[in-house]
Amino acid sequence: MAANIIVPKDIPPIFSVLGLACYHCLKERSATSPLLQCGCRHVWYCGPECQKAQWPQHKHLCYAFRAMEMKYAKELLDHYKLVREDPVTHIAEDERELEECLDKVGCLAMDKLEELLKRGLSSDECNVVAWEPHCLACGRSDAIFRIEAYLGNHEPRSPGLKPCPDCGFSFFCSDLHWHTVMSKHQVEPCRYGRENLTQCEMNKISLQDARLSQVVTPGDNVGNFLWLPERTVTSWTSLRSINWIDYESDLAKAYSSHSWRGLSFLKALVRAATENLSMPMTILWSLEVLNDYNDAWTRKDVLNIHVIGASSVEILGARVFEEILHRVPLLKTLKLTFIGPDLKFLTGPNPTVTEMKTCSQCSCFDRRMIHDHHPKYPFNLSFPSCPPIPSSRTYHEFIAEQGNRFIKPDLAIAFDSVCCKGHIASWTHTYQAMFQRKIPSIFTAYNKEEAETEAVLFSGVGINLHPALGPRANPWGSWIWKPDARKLTRFYAVNSWISGGFR
Repeated sequence: MAANIIVPKDIPPIFSVLGLACYHCLKERSATSPLLQCGCRHVWYCGPECQKAQWPQHKHLCYAFRAMEMKYAKELLDHYKLVREDPVTHIAEDERELEECLDKVGCLAMDKLEELLKRGLSSDECNVVAWEPHCLACGRSDAIFRIEAYLGNHEPRSPGLKPCPDCGFSFFCSDLHWHTVMSKHQVEPCRYGRENLTQCEMNKISLQDARLSQVVTPGDNVGNFLWLPERTVTSWTSLRSINWIDYESDLAKAYSSHSWRGLSFLKALVRAATENLSMPMTILWSLEVLNDYNDAWTRKDVLNIHVIGASSVEILGARVFEEILHRVPLLKTLKLTFIGPDLKFLTGPNPTVTEMKTCSQCSCFDRRMIHDHHPKYPFNLSFPSCPPIPSSRTYHEFIAEQGNRFIKPDLAIAFDSVCCKGHIASWTHTYQAMFQRKIPSIFTAYNKEEAETEAVLFSGVGINLHPALGPRANPWGSWIWKPDARKLTRFYAVNSWISGGFR
């Protein structure tokens, strides 16, 4: 039975949320094409026509923003009073402390907006709040300056945030604050970036990637660039001897009509391709390492992979898992079982089994890819008169419900589980069950900090991690590094780190 995949609507890319492009048509701001700020002062448009076209979608949030700044001004500002800063210059003394403040203010703003709207925020509305520009030195946004002025009955201390003149992605509220952070932003390697790049350089790459998404997949975010080469290798090749550059030639052929754009475009294509391909490639690399580089697993007829905590990323990018078939030519059937509470929003409330369409080469040789979905609901809602049919909520519940029918997979993987931040008790039961049953397992993380925290959690319950599997950088993590919302200098990437692997 085929799953009915529910595809969420597109959300504006990050640079439109930051006021660098029209929130409706995504046309970038320039010296000759300035943008007009909406009355709520949170989004920008290239002109009245775009603002009018967007108004039915934006008007309720627009009114809510204005009401929030008046009704909850003191609550929003109180968090800033807990940040240690110079009493004269208002420059924050501790970056982590300031980021904690920004996180709390962002969460509070979302809660109050939902209260005013009497509904939950959509994904694009959440982005408007989360990506609100802040000064790198004091953490204040234009909204906070307005609130301070309103409560203190004085003019705002800043006429408005200004973007970095080089990258346009980071902001400052005054010349003094810019001179304070300029070296850290433009000269020093970013602590939370990659390859010793500065925050300014990382920002410019992020902007290139966002622009690319409009060329290749108009209207989508770069994360939705879904590509894999339609070729099957003749024999298994160890991933130790290759890296993401291996895909350059295939991408150059696939996008030969764009060759006039040059090498920088091709490199951006490679980065974009890694976002989704990091899933199958991390699976293959994990299988290779967990099997201590014994390639007997590559000669199996069937590979059984469990994807735990599955969400929209895995379901909407489902086609890329075919790369496992392409790189393991002796494999006849790839079975992926997706387990996770969020699946009910994507595949419906009931368990479904889908045979995925594969490329012509795979189809010709009867090579199959089966996707098995297990959503949250514990019974079949389609037939309420029938007896309840058990369906998993979490992976440890899935294991228990399967009982003697449970077949140990070749690998169980949790992509960017964030198991150190939410539902910790439930995740603990899950990875304990995986370890006790000796299931070959791997957990990935968005960044080094998360990976190291999760590795401590694993060790804390007696799990012995494979010495080559974490915490460590993932050689097959995404090359799309994105600024972390409500953080001043941090970046993250899909599957960029391995938290831990065990069997």
